[in-house]
Amino acid sequence: MKKRSVQYAPILLLMLLFLLAGNAKAIAAAISERLTLCLDTLIPSLFGCMAAANLLRESGAGAQLGRHLRILSHLLHFSAECTGIFAVSQLAGYPVGALLLRQASEAGRLPAKDAARLSAVCFGGGPAFLVGFAGAELFGSPAAGWIMLAACILANCAAARLCRLRTASASSSGCPACRLSAAALTAAVSDTVRSLAQICGIVLCFGVLTRLAECLGALRLLTTAGKAAGIPPQTVPALFAAILDVTQLRGLLCCGLPFHILLPLTAGLLSFGGICVQLQCLALGVPELSAGRLLLTRLLAACFTAAITAAALPFLPAPDAAAVFAHESAVSRTGSVLPALLILCTGFPLLTGRGGQEKEIAVRRF
Repeated sequence: MKKRSVQYAPILLLMLLFLLAGNAKAIAAAISERLTLCLDTLIPSLFGCMAAANLLRESGAGAQLGRHLRILSHLLHFSAECTGIFAVSQLAGYPVGALLLRQASEAGRLPAKDAARLSAVCFGGGPAFLVGFAGAELFGSPAAGWIMLAACILANCAAARLCRLRTASASSSGCPACRLSAAALTAAVSDTVRSLAQICGIVLCFGVLTRLAECLGALRLLTTAGKAAGIPPQTVPALFAAILDVTQLRGLLCCGLPFHILLPLTAGLLSFGGICVQLQCLALGVPELSAGRLLLTRLLAACFTAAITAAALPFLPAPDAAAVFAHESAVSRTGSVLPALLILCTGFPLLTGRGGQEKEIAVRRF
């Protein structure tokens, strides 16, 4: 079956070429919109946080972080280095954890089997996105962002314990040394610039694919199926798009869902990460990483995240809760910022590996 699908790949790609050419005007408009988002919003908003996260990795501080998180290490039954990778993965962007685990495995510090299993929980959007943008910019509530971030981290911890993930204790001497230096700062900034270029490319790519799907009538088919099931016309395509690609989450926020459903659902989708992010984890992680295991673990974590977020709703301060109900105004004021900002979680790790050759290999695998 696999060999036959490879044989048909040239025909499918040729069909794609003709479809793009036949819808050139619509595709050009989509690219123009995405370029504006990249230049006006994406690059200015993400540079600082990405540079800080890259410095954490380049200096080796992320690997050493686990030495200071003994309680978390004991709770998760992870080695010091794996605890550090787990912590960094919750801060730096979705597939960063899979990439760091692959690097540890290739360096001989972690068995490939353990790296594959941990990749399913070393997975998170990070506070820069969840709090600064998904919370403050989209919902108009930083408190809502903190709730979603805490829920995602707690859900990953719960999934790790439920799946009985653990690693053998290892000496901290096996971790990379922490060196804060001018060289580390320069490398972090250089990686950030290259990563932003890669992210903008992915923004354009998904803009093209989304617009092409619209031109082919895929959204109309989803809307018709939703009407047959008694679901509001705008909800089904928005939910389907968000599951495939979290950059399309903004559509779900315009479906008129009540806040007590909208926030847990949004948190669950962010914890799940979308099929696009999971494909990148498979591309950047160790070869032993199983697509089925990753999908099931992320579904489990998404359910945990939604439940934790729903339970935390009574603790959301009233002024912030009132601001959340004005999320549609926040979206209109920011010019639909969320689609561009969410791409941080899907594109940031593509060039986070140190060294040009390693970056080239990671991109080729993707």
